[in-house]
Amino acid sequence: PTWPMFDTHKPDPLLDRPNAAQPGWYANVETNVLFVHLRNQLGGPVPNTLTGNMDFVKFAGNPLNPTASPRFEVGYRLADNWGSIQLGYRFLASRGTDQVISGPEDNIQALANQVGRVDFNLADLTYVSREFSLGPYWNMRWGAGLRAMFFFFDSQLQFINPAADVGTILKQTESNHLRAYGVWSFLDLERTMPIPGLAIFGRLEGTDFYARTSEVYTETVAGGPGAAPLGFVNRFDASVGPSILREVLGVSYTVPQWNYARFMLGYQYETFFHIGRQSPPDSSIDTRGQLDLHGLFLRGEFNF
Repeated sequence: PTWPMFDTHKPDPLLDRPNAAQPGWYANVETNVLFVHLRNQLGGPVPNTLTGNMDFVKFAGNPLNPTASPRFEVGYRLADNWGSIQLGYRFLASRGTDQVISGPEDNIQALANQVGRVDFNLADLTYVSREFSLGPYWNMRWGAGLRAMFFFFDSQLQFINPAADVGTILKQTESNHLRAYGVWSFLDLERTMPIPGLAIFGRLEGTDFYARTSEVYTETVAGGPGAAPLGFVNRFDASVGPSILREVLGVSYTVPQWNYARFMLGYQYETFFHIGRQSPPDSSIDTRGQLDLHGLFLRGEFNF
């Protein structure tokens, strides 16, 4: 005699719904076409050894060009609706130039060219869960995990046709480097529509970091007739707590009776808070940095 054998159906039709993505490997590709607005309120003193003064480097910063911000994800979905583990990576880079009549804090006004950059890299390890508990017309996903971010932005002010007198300011720059580590989470909600495969979806995403920033201020002045320009640098390091809040709203489409791919189109708004914040010595002005992104959201999800 042998022990009785029970034939359990795999995959489980309640835990791994036939119309949902099945267990196994998957990859997601996301492209965001974004308008970039950097609130650059950096400012710090630079010791001018030529004049013996403490010059204050602070200017508004330049506008940035629209750009694309791709994100790539690869993961493995576990059986019996135990969720999935995924790795994600995203980056953004933008540059901008303009010409202004502006000057440093010592009230010297002159025509100047501005050029600036902003770029960041985001990497995360996330656990993602899929829920079927909201009824036949609703889908929900949530995720939580660890995230790292490396962020940089700068701006340069170059005066046009400056005087050759000793100590005349030729150029000023301000930059901020940030290295951040923290946690993040997201919530996806989707409501199916009467048209087969079509749904309305929304996403709310938040990230909280612990970070170290390095703000660098430089100033270049004329050394006088026949002399090379002189440069002065000052740097400030501090701990900050940046955060990210992202909202997405749009529509999604899954080919009916075919659960191997899903495509999403929508609008997103995202804010990076406190990417630069500290009070340099000998200054009554607190520095600030904030990045706002908004634009088109495109996403494709592929299951293997």
